[in-house]
Amino acid sequence: MKEKLLNYIKSFNWKFLFIFAAVCILLAIINNIRVDDSKSVEWIGSQTVLEKPEGI
Repeated sequence: MKEKLLNYIKSFNWKFLFIFAAVCILLAIINNIRVDDSKSVEWIGSQTVLEKPEGI
């Protein structure tokens, strides 16, 4: 059973899987930038956006 599982995992097209994951992450970032701030997701370690002062 263990050998069948290892052979199955080895049969994956790893290059395609990594490229697919990178494209998904890139599209998620682009979509998060594109949407309105009320629908935007706060990323880990992101800075809070300060409001613009009235006098500037």
